[in-house]
Amino acid sequence: MSRHPTSAIYAGIVRHARYTPARHRFTYRVFSLFLDVDDLDARVNLPGLLSVDRFNLFSIRLKDHGPKDANPLRGFIDTLVQARGLPAPERVFILCYPRILGYAFNPLTVYYCLNDGVLSALIYEVRNTFGDDHIYVVPVGKAGNETAMAHSRDKKMHVSPFIDMHATYHFSAPLPDDALRLVIRETQGTTPLLVASFSGQRRALTNAQLLRAFFQDPLMTLKVVAAIHFEAGRLILKKVPFISRPAPPQDRVSY
Repeated sequence: MSRHPTSAIYAGIVRHARYTPARHRFTYRVFSLFLDVDDLDARVNLPGLLSVDRFNLFSIRLKDHGPKDANPLRGFIDTLVQARGLPAPERVFILCYPRILGYAFNPLTVYYCLNDGVLSALIYEVRNTFGDDHIYVVPVGKAGNETAMAHSRDKKMHVSPFIDMHATYHFSAPLPDDALRLVIRETQGTTPLLVASFSGQRRALTNAQLLRAFFQDPLMTLKVVAAIHFEAGRLILKKVPFISRPAPPQDRVSY
């Protein structure tokens, strides 16, 4: 593992497997960007086809993430980590879908916080299609009792209308290198409900590789939203009960 990770593209596969009350699986090809937050805030070290807060083939809008007010991401992340009693990270990387031709929806954004090249915290920003979001802050390694390979949090926000709120997330998110592996298992007590994962291979963050990703999957960000609704329709046909959205939590952040 390099002690000096750099921005990259990770192209791969998202998989979901639901176990109850009906079995349901799907697989989609996607790609995510893994970006140095300081570079985003400063608008530096980015290829020409990727812009921050302006239209381009690929773009990142700061208002989509973190404080959601278009302010720099780094200060927001530092505040979250320091509120947990940890020092501000030396480096922060964000894993997310970019906007493609101005459009994106990110069900999950992950922030990797590093000190001395080692993960000290992971931050998960979970969104649903109702416009709600919730942030889970997880100290890992020397900073906490949990590791990047195994940590858990109680579910705080309604995500799928086919799973109720009485559930726990079990995360595995090691720092990516040539490959990226992110796994979330959702359980009710000891009963497995769902496993969601993203496995990707590293590509350089260059204009050539961005073009390659675009031509391989030009409507990827639209496909994400279309797939959410398509798979919901399949669950309805399987007679999985629909659960109405409860009120979102008052606190946006949990530790």
